[in-house]
Amino acid sequence: MQGDIHDIGKNIVKLLLENYGFNVIDLGRDVAPEVVVDTVIQYRAPLVGLSALMTTTVPAMERTIALLREKTPWVKTLVGGAVLTKEYADKIGADYYCKDAMETVRYALAETEKNEK
Repeated sequence: MQGDIHDIGKNIVKLLLENYGFNVIDLGRDVAPEVVVDTVIQYRAPLVGLSALMTTTVPAMERTIALLREKTPWVKTLVGGAVLTKEYADKIGADYYCKDAMETVRYALAETEKNEK
């Protein structure tokens, strides 16, 4: 998220998703909401994972989700990170709260299975 320089959690999720066969586009750290949206549009990504380790970056997560809703209504947003809770994820409009990296994989697998039917 914009303003967050931490990427350990993101890197763990990326590694797990890739190990399960998913193509992951890693935008790195400190990414502006507009860059996330532009990338989703470019690749027509079905899922976006957003992570926040610092409370100061959660407003950027909320802005990113709002912009995704406006510009890319097809995409599902998954959020996680040390400072998030399910309640807060619901409040900012995320589609799904992932309490840990494997929860992200489980959700991605379920969405893939659902879309293949």
